[in-house]
Amino acid sequence: MPSFELFIARRYLRSKSKTAFISTITYISFFGIMLGVAVLSIVMSVMNGFETEVKTRFIANDSHLRVRAFRDRPFEYNERVIEVIKADSTIIGASPYIEMFSMVKSNDYTEGALVRGIDIETIEDTSPLKSQLIAGTFEFEKGDNEYPGIILGKGLADKTGVIPGDRIRIISPALSSTFSQPPVKSFTVTGIFETGLAEIDGALCYIALPNAQKLYRMPDKVNGVYLKLSSLDHTDAAKDRLNEDLEFPLNSISWKDLHSNLFAWFEIEKMMMGTILSLIIIIAAFNILSSLIMIVMEKKQEVGILMAMGANKWQVMKIFIYQGMMIGVIGTILGLIIGIGVCWLQLEYQIVSLPGDIYFITAMPVQMRFNDFMMIGIVSLVLTFVATLYPSRQASKMLPAETIRNE
Repeated sequence: MPSFELFIARRYLRSKSKTAFISTITYISFFGIMLGVAVLSIVMSVMNGFETEVKTRFIANDSHLRVRAFRDRPFEYNERVIEVIKADSTIIGASPYIEMFSMVKSNDYTEGALVRGIDIETIEDTSPLKSQLIAGTFEFEKGDNEYPGIILGKGLADKTGVIPGDRIRIISPALSSTFSQPPVKSFTVTGIFETGLAEIDGALCYIALPNAQKLYRMPDKVNGVYLKLSSLDHTDAAKDRLNEDLEFPLNSISWKDLHSNLFAWFEIEKMMMGTILSLIIIIAAFNILSSLIMIVMEKKQEVGILMAMGANKWQVMKIFIYQGMMIGVIGTILGLIIGIGVCWLQLEYQIVSLPGDIYFITAMPVQMRFNDFMMIGIVSLVLTFVATLYPSRQASKMLPAETIRNE
């Protein structure tokens, strides 16, 4: 059996108000809570989707962890380093590399680029480069023209105006003396890859590790080692273990360290967007506050009679708290259902599409997280509860004799 406070609150909520304006505000409050919760759920899920897509693509074209020397100085990838890496069971792939900013020159154009020298035998253990090729082949050996192969990002290929089969030169920044010319090496474009991220596609190219060692004058040395983990959840623990076992000047750095600004920006954007959209719920809570105040004024006589019949102040407070909370609870639940339903429809049928030539995805990404929905629901209910406190407290302060006499 429900308590008499809940029974009366339900009757007040369903009864025809003498003042139509009060009922209108009550309906506005209900729809405001429902709309605010639904919009906030959808927006947070879409932002989670974008964050996951960007994170996945950046990590896929980088690494979970890197082993490198202090200030990226060249070092020998020897048995000692290999043993430390193999000792960690969470590391499932390792590939040495050289990275250097250089000038890439075609017949007509010159562009700055990040040149990566990769170990052909192990790169597939840590990178999806082979699956990202959109033209040409995954080939780095010398062809009929005696030039080794190079694979360019789509954006960089567009900037330099080259296609597979064209010749391109890399101008190294390495200098043996102040007045010497920088080393230059010719390559044949054998492939073009695309990740969907303009920052990578427009500035990255790959050559074989031995060619990079010759070009940048690092015989038998590398800049670092790419490491792939069995799960991103092991990132921090694996990084700490490597830093304990590696000898100075070597250390490990994670994808979180490499892209900390990007993901910090995502977190700030989510927080700001959540705060701004929460204003919809706050406005709806103020509507609940104003409607309850007017209901209290309208129901003075009934409240006075209840108190004269023995109802105490706390029971009177609960009547109006229940009334406001019923609006908040029903609005929050329906809002969450609508939000989850819209997100599910987008996941299943990709209703909102995006132009693939502008964005790196063809449909609006969505990732639903239970914790986000739970937080949105809790915030909505807390704001609703706070909005009910003042009018319910004012109702409990009424003196039954004066109220009945005045009414």
